[in-house]
Amino acid sequence: MDDSSPYLLNDDAMQRFIVDGYLKLTSNLPREYHTRMYDELEPLDETGPRGHNNLLPCVPELRRMLEEPKIVGALTSILGPNYYLHFHRHDHVNYPDGAQPLHKDSDDHSHRAMDGLRRRHATRHVLLFYYPQDTPIAAGPTGIVPRSQYVTRRVVDRLKKESDQRRGEILQEIREGMDEKAFVGTERFKRYAEMEREFTVRHPDLVEQIEKTSAPWEEAKIPLTGDAGTITLAHFDIVHGRYTGNVTGKQRHMVKFLFTRNEEPRAPSWRHTSPEWRGPKDDTQSPIWRHIWSWHLGTTDTSKTRRTVDDLTTALVSPDDETAIGSAYELGTTSAGLDVLFGHSLLNAPARPEDTGDLHLRAIAAYGIVRAGEAALPMLLSQIENADADQQVRIVDLLGDMATKAADALAAITPLAASPHISVRRATIEALGMITQQQKTLDAAVIDAFTQALGDHDAIVARNATFAIAQSGAKACSLAIIDGLNANLFHSHHHVRGWSIEALQQLDDPRALSLALRHLSAARWDPGIGG
Repeated sequence: MDDSSPYLLNDDAMQRFIVDGYLKLTSNLPREYHTRMYDELEPLDETGPRGHNNLLPCVPELRRMLEEPKIVGALTSILGPNYYLHFHRHDHVNYPDGAQPLHKDSDDHSHRAMDGLRRRHATRHVLLFYYPQDTPIAAGPTGIVPRSQYVTRRVVDRLKKESDQRRGEILQEIREGMDEKAFVGTERFKRYAEMEREFTVRHPDLVEQIEKTSAPWEEAKIPLTGDAGTITLAHFDIVHGRYTGNVTGKQRHMVKFLFTRNEEPRAPSWRHTSPEWRGPKDDTQSPIWRHIWSWHLGTTDTSKTRRTVDDLTTALVSPDDETAIGSAYELGTTSAGLDVLFGHSLLNAPARPEDTGDLHLRAIAAYGIVRAGEAALPMLLSQIENADADQQVRIVDLLGDMATKAADALAAITPLAASPHISVRRATIEALGMITQQQKTLDAAVIDAFTQALGDHDAIVARNATFAIAQSGAKACSLAIIDGLNANLFHSHHHVRGWSIEALQQLDDPRALSLALRHLSAARWDPGIGG
């Protein structure tokens, strides 16, 4: 095992991560290194070409921190031994500013949530937050809400969606009345402040509603303070935001990287000694935590519910998100409970927009269906052939989340990769990659579906295909696949370009690797080389 093995997490640390959703670490690199990183980050543009997704070309020495044995050991424990660095990264700079509204990151970089609501709970993506400078409260550290990664925020998110729309309208008005230079560099913070002031004037009732519903979340958040070199690993869906404003008089940098699991767990990837769940047992989220623990072990959760189906059904419709989601997981442990979940699920969404129906509740019920795994397959497959496009997307999304446990669904969903509906193709290609990733070989029909998807006119279909191919590795390799990936290195969508480079490297083919290296050599950026 490599030199990161002494830094693998133990069972207790893994269970704390599953429960709390984050893990704080301290870099072993000297303080001089972090000072140098701060100095190199200072002149970059947070959202411009010299920054954002180009952070590593601009500050390549950041990789030393990412490759520290301590960091590799923790990431290996959480994401498996063959995780990889996602191409999305961002240096969050905050001065001058104020506290930031709590939020979950856009699911565009992980998985587009079904109906914009149901994200995936399994630990397939991890955020890394890095401070190159001392970050006390006065510097405006990142704040997180522990135990929020599996929880929806139904009321808050509905109000947030409305407020984002109103803020966008105001910002557009400001843009139309000012020169574009007014949004360059730190000047953009002034524009955002103007937008916020105008928003509070125009929409006081909405502001009051947001403050009231957000209060419990604000009370639950904690600051991630620490010295230079403090690193936090967090579940992708943890609720977070800037804890306070920065009043130090200088910029605070928080560099965010995203790491992605390449394969569903087959066995523990940490220093594992006991399968026993030693975390909280009587919390409303306990059924979720036990299931995720079993998922990480590569086993099936065999825990049973001690509550009646009637009690769980009542809890499922609770307005409290934790209570509802926890009960959905428990309902997924019995056939009678599974019937209840299917009755509430998104598969039975209203046929007409004017019909009543709580889509949020239906999305919550779907978590229990995924937890049920193979037991839910007969019902899902019985509906898929005659379902309309929206229902097919919902069914395929659940099958993709089940991943390898949905192997028996492969024949039924593969033809959907050629659907005339873009949303169905998107979901199907992604699901095929998830379901087949542990198979020794791929059916010709699956390889053909991936090949055709690489040339799809929809960028997200092509992106999902490149991601699926990267997960499949050598077993997805063919001349047509290599040619399609090579062509997509110049795709208009940066997600397709990014995953194409990754997929070419994962194919274990000399030509594919040569094409990836040739592209990366031409694209390299060294600002230190002058004329």
